[in-house]
Formats: sequence, structure tokens, C-alpha cells
Amino acid sequence: MDFALAHGSTAQRQPPPAGGSHRVQFYEDPAFLFDVVARFLDLGFQAGEPAVVIATEIHRKGFKARLKAMGLDVERALADGRLVLLDARETLAKFMVWGMPDEERFQQVIGAVLDKSSRGAGGRRVRAYGEMVDLLLKDSNPRAALLLEAQWNDLGRVHPFSLLCAYAMGGFQTQGDAQVFHDVCSAHAHVSPTEAYTQVQFEEQRLREVAALQQRSKALESEIEHRKRVEKELLAAVQLRDDFLAIAGHELRTPLTVLQLQLHSLTGLVRDVENPRVKERVARAQGQVKRLGALTEELLDVVRLGAGGIQPHVEDCDLTELVREVVDRSSETVTRSGCQLQVFAEEPVPGQWERTRIEQVVTNLLSNALKYGAGQPVELRVKAGADRATLVVRDGGIGIPLDAQARIFDRFERAVSSSSFGGLGLGLWIARQVVEAHGGVIHVESEPGRGATFTVELPYRA
Repeated sequence: MDFALAHGSTAQRQPPPAGGSHRVQFYEDPAFLFDVVARFLDLGFQAGEPAVVIATEIHRKGFKARLKAMGLDVERALADGRLVLLDARETLAKFMVWGMPDEERFQQVIGAVLDKSSRGAGGRRVRAYGEMVDLLLKDSNPRAALLLEAQWNDLGRVHPFSLLCAYAMGGFQTQGDAQVFHDVCSAHAHVSPTEAYTQVQFEEQRLREVAALQQRSKALESEIEHRKRVEKELLAAVQLRDDFLAIAGHELRTPLTVLQLQLHSLTGLVRDVENPRVKERVARAQGQVKRLGALTEELLDVVRLGAGGIQPHVEDCDLTELVREVVDRSSETVTRSGCQLQVFAEEPVPGQWERTRIEQVVTNLLSNALKYGAGQPVELRVKAGADRATLVVRDGGIGIPLDAQARIFDRFERAVSSSSFGGLGLGLWIARQVVEAHGGVIHVESEPGRGATFTVELPYRA
């Protein structure tokens, strides 16, 4: 039996069958593909050859429309069996086993379709078009796609055929696609470029197009090499930054500890001093030292988290109790912010988390809400769900633009100018690292001028 096959696939490892005419057509516009496949099928119809089309619904409609425009009575062809239309996804499912095409089932399914079509046409060869391999690549399963291509080639060694393949050039856009593209070209006896080249009428113009493509290829190769060098330099710069942060953090920590101890002693000495200005200045100094200590710990967290992430040391703790302790410690900050803080955390919400890290998350979210709350009420809520605890921090402040809502969870990022609001832009990044290390998620909902709502969901056991 003699089969003429056309299948829109995306990768092929085995060489084309000996003696066969195996052509690949790349395309950019589906309309061009419809024309190519319709002409291929129509040539077969004129020679009395039946056709089998295994494609997606949208492509089947496109092929039918082109064939009708060429004068074919499509409905009659379908009724008498000269044209068979099959759904690519449903056909593929008939011979896939554990995510890979089973060769025996493939031979049975596809072979049966082609054999029936050939017998109905008095033993003439069959022209077919398929898109099953393309679906496998779109499913991010290139190994299965390559194996299926090999099975098509094995079928060709048993049944000689002319094979036309069609590939969307848009599927080969990255450097990582280069090997797949090379495999596709190597699997075919003839390679036809996209319509941008094949529609050029004069040989001189074609040569100019080839020269332009060669120039673009060289330019792309140079750009890739340049980007690799830049990437290497950036990685080195990031390492230098992390080294600096580690050294700076540790060098700051020692004098800060000494300064904190001295201020603590000074607080005891001035307790009986009647001058209120002295007490106020000591209290301010303590607040600034505390803030500097928090910034130092954030710098050290950048290094710790960047080195290998967080491995939570979990313990039994109550999220409600933890939140209320953070609120109590933040009373002065709440007063200075001018925001009215409402806490809805009544029932115990026990779980297994690293207490100090979850405290850090609550502190960072509450601090941000008070900082950007613009004096508006701030709400902090703890809820217990079926399989996880939820922490919600809502403010009525300046809000966050949509294009900044993903970026604010990155290192050293902020949605507002650092000249207007202090900080290093690390609080939300650290919060996300901690939450994700516990198997949870953190996200924000916000509109400019209408406040922000941060939600943290934590599984009861990290």
C-alpha cells in the first residue's frame, strides 16, 4: 500500500524514509497554511487519491473553506469517504500511554484509518494531514513529540509515501528552540521557508533575502554572546553586593549591640532626672537605634535568604496570640502614624510555624499599612479555615498601582519614591520568602487612592 502523508508536527529525530519525498513547509500566517494544505489535498483528489485530515477544529474549518473555494464539494467528499476529518486531540488520546505515544497503538489507530481510506479508493495512496505532534509540543512534551515523529517515519519505511509537514515559525523563537528546529529540518528531504521568502518572485530578490537572513543570523549570534557576557557580569555584581551586605551587616551589628546596652543603662540613669527633654532625647535615641537594628537585620536577611532560602524551624504557636503580641509592641508606631488600628483576632488559631519568622511577616505588613495608610483606619484580621490560617492586613491609604503589585515583592523594590517614604524595600520580599518557605502564599489587592489589602494564607503545618 502507498501512503502520501502530510502532518503538521514540530520535531523529528529519524531521517525520512528512503526513496520518499519528505518536505517541510514553515509558515507565519495560518491563511498561508490553509492554502498550502488545500492545494496538497486537491492535487490528490484530482488523481483519485483520498485524504485524511487530523487537525484542530479551527484548522479543519480553514481547510474546508479553502477546498470549497477551489471548487470541491466538501460535504459530498465527506459522505463518500474521499475526505476524512478527525480531531487531533481525540485521535492522539487513543494511542498515548503515560504521556508517551505507544507504537503498537499508533500503528493500529493510524494504520486502520489510512487502510480504510485507501481501500475505499480502490487501493490508491492516501494523502493525510495531522497536527498531533504540534499538540504534544504545545503541551510541553517534546520527548513524546520526537517519539511520535519517529513512529511516523517507521510507518513510512513500511509504506512508502510523500510527506508534507507544516510548522508555524512562531514556535521557534528562542535559542532553546534551535535544536528542535535543527531536528525538524534534518528529518526532511526538502525544506521550504515561510511565505515571506517563497512569495518572492525573482531570483535576485531571493538572493538578497538570503543575504539579509545571513546578516540577521550573525547579528543575533553576536547579541546572544553579548547578553551572556552581560549576564555573567551581572551575576558577579550581585555576588559582590551580597558580600558587601554580609560584611556591612555584621560590622554594624557589633557597635549597635554596644550602643543598645549603653542606651539601656542611660535610661536607668535618667529615670529620676526631672528634665523631660533629656528623657525625650534618650527615648528618641532608643527608637532610632531600634530602627537601625531592624534595617541591619533586613540586610543580613538578604544574604541569608539569597544563600539558600529559609528552612523553617517550626514549633506550636497560636497565630492570634502572635498577632496581638506584635500589635502590643507596635503601640508607639500606631500612635505616631495617626491611624486607628482595629484587630479582629478573637479565637485561637493554632498551627506549626517558625514563630520569629511569622512575627516578622506580621510586623512588616503592619508597618507598611501604618506607613502608607495616610492616617486612615488599618484593619488586621485573623481567620481559621479548613486547612489553613489566613491573615489579612487592610489599610485605606495611598494604594498601589496595578503595574507595581507584582514588583513590590522583589528585593529592593517599592511602589513609591524612597525620598517620600523610608526603608530599604525589603520588607515585602522577606515576607514573601518566609510565607512561601512555610508552604503558603501572599498576595495584594489594591487601587491607587483606595488603600491596599495584603492576604497571607498559611497551611497549619509548614
